[in-house]
Amino acid sequence: MYRVIVAAVIISLIGFCVAQVNFSPNWGKRALNGDNEPNCKENIDTIMLIYKIIQNEAQKLIECGKLSN
Repeated sequence: MYRVIVAAVIISLIGFCVAQVNFSPNWGKRALNGDNEPNCKENIDTIMLIYKIIQNEAQKLIECGKLSN
């Protein structure tokens, strides 16, 4: 009886695994053809602002580390 239960559990687990693999070939992909692709160029000023913010925060972390030593 124990073997039958173990076999049933293993078969059902295999069935669940197979069901997880079935998806369409375009799943998770965005349409990359040039006709309907919007212009996604970022403004250079926005990118530089984000860069400066990250730089400032990194400098604060470095200074905080120096003070705690």
